[in-house]
Amino acid sequence: MGVEGDEVTRSLGLSGEEPAGVSRLPRPASLIAENVTVVTAEEIARLNAHTVADVLQTVPGVQLDLLQTPGSILLYNVLGSSNRHILVQLDGVPQNFVGGENLAHLGLIPAQVVERIEIIKGAASAAWGSALGGVINIITKSPAPDRGATGLASASIGTAATSDLRGEISGSRDAFGYYLTAGTIHSNGLIPGNNVDFRHGFGKLTYDFAGGARATLGLDIRHADMGLMRSVKYDFYENGEVRYLNGYLSLQVPLAQRLTLEVNGRGGVRESTDRRGVLSQGILFFTPEARETHQGYTADLTWGDAQNGVKTGVEYERIEVRQREPLQRIPGSNSDLGLDRHSFYANGTYTIGRFSLLPGVRVDHLNLLDDPVSATLGATLRLGQDTLLRGYAARGYSLPLISRYGSPTGELEHELQQVGTVQGGVETTAVPYLWLKGMLFHTNVWNIQEYDFQAGLLYRDKQRRHGVDLELRTSPWHGLSLNGAYTFTDARNRATGEQLEGSQSGPRHAVKGALTYDNDEAGLTAVLTANYTNWNLTAPGARSQATLWDLHLNQKLLPARDNSPELFFSLRNIFDTKLYEYDFRPAAPRWFEVGGRFRF
Repeated sequence: MGVEGDEVTRSLGLSGEEPAGVSRLPRPASLIAENVTVVTAEEIARLNAHTVADVLQTVPGVQLDLLQTPGSILLYNVLGSSNRHILVQLDGVPQNFVGGENLAHLGLIPAQVVERIEIIKGAASAAWGSALGGVINIITKSPAPDRGATGLASASIGTAATSDLRGEISGSRDAFGYYLTAGTIHSNGLIPGNNVDFRHGFGKLTYDFAGGARATLGLDIRHADMGLMRSVKYDFYENGEVRYLNGYLSLQVPLAQRLTLEVNGRGGVRESTDRRGVLSQGILFFTPEARETHQGYTADLTWGDAQNGVKTGVEYERIEVRQREPLQRIPGSNSDLGLDRHSFYANGTYTIGRFSLLPGVRVDHLNLLDDPVSATLGATLRLGQDTLLRGYAARGYSLPLISRYGSPTGELEHELQQVGTVQGGVETTAVPYLWLKGMLFHTNVWNIQEYDFQAGLLYRDKQRRHGVDLELRTSPWHGLSLNGAYTFTDARNRATGEQLEGSQSGPRHAVKGALTYDNDEAGLTAVLTANYTNWNLTAPGARSQATLWDLHLNQKLLPARDNSPELFFSLRNIFDTKLYEYDFRPAAPRWFEVGGRFRF
């Protein structure tokens, strides 16, 4: 398969219909200048994934600090950019908790709802807004076409009473379509103090009008009550709750053969409670609470086609942040903020023969912050049918910290965090039975906010990151195929030249691999994954270098039937490898689960 036939993101142009809620210019594979990786629903099912966090652990260039009990809160980075600089969207609805250090809770997005995940690794503000380090774009499943009802029921049980119960039903009749799913994840905790009780529900309704217009209504509800950590050594514990209620309404209207209007509205509530205390006495000493309501409206026009076209749009977003800390009287711990953003953006594609130029610009007006101008200029060049050169330069931004740590004096920081980046590389299938992609990246960031927990001070930093992101995959051979990836990141303080470590930079070296066996006749799928990381930590006692191995097996009981019942088994961290920065917050030990799926 040549480069032109390869898959790319739908929101940037993947083949097939563009899903409701995602408003980017459609582009085919050969017209993506950014460094993009896509994970499909089929790949997610093979991993027996519980949440989006399980999936992203296998994605090149993306690293989670650790995987604990499914449904936990965790940190992550993309090519060295920390989680607070990564925009996460689900059907066009931002998931970042602005009042919670801009963290999106990837461990609280169930894998069941996902049709595909698109990861843009690098500055993407010209199209997406506050996305200094990249975008994780999650697209949910659409109603099943031409069927009144089809669905799935799944259940699993494993170590520490870790269970995942879920179900979905989907169908369409005439102009109406629906997709509904719900489930729960429960665990006593794969590590002490890391218990989870997570419940979720999601629904999507569509209606097709005469003339080709489509309306989509979506509703997403999630609630998690969890233990975050516990340490007898330090006489400390932490637990908390997180709640999400999001909804959106989208209308897509073809105005002419080459002109489409899309209008979107979204809104919702995000809430979190954090409780920290003395373990031996059961006394709380810190209980911050955050609640934010958000709403947004987007209208854009798409003109042209994949080879030559432009998308222009306007967007309005308002986020009201309310923070309280009833136990401590620290300046800035209680605050009420209203953030408004008005935006205009334009992104286009201009193709001459084998060469394509991909410019983009976005202007944001923020009521409490500086007004950023983001821009990107990308290009692709096809060399024959098997090789593609791609590259881009971009300038972007992220919102400052708006939290107790981000505003220790009670005043909001006005300066945005800024980035300038250049990436370039090659994608080729010129080697028989092998697909290869390599990207070099160089990034300068400034006004990056860091918090000194010991001194209780917020400071700003300038950083430089450069490195390489490599991916490969082989064609199947007797049912066997291999995926591999290597990412090197050198992150340094631009003023001192000091090498950064841990969450400031991501791992210096990361290697990921997956060996897959797929036998349709036998109904058997097996995936062995490996994840090596070297976090380059200097903290005393840290175990920062390790390889985690996982095995996933799926067996259809009636291989000849598409809707055959399935049994599955997963063994995670096979060799019980230790990985942690602090011994009270380690990666989950070896654990297993068994389960079954029934499709109808």
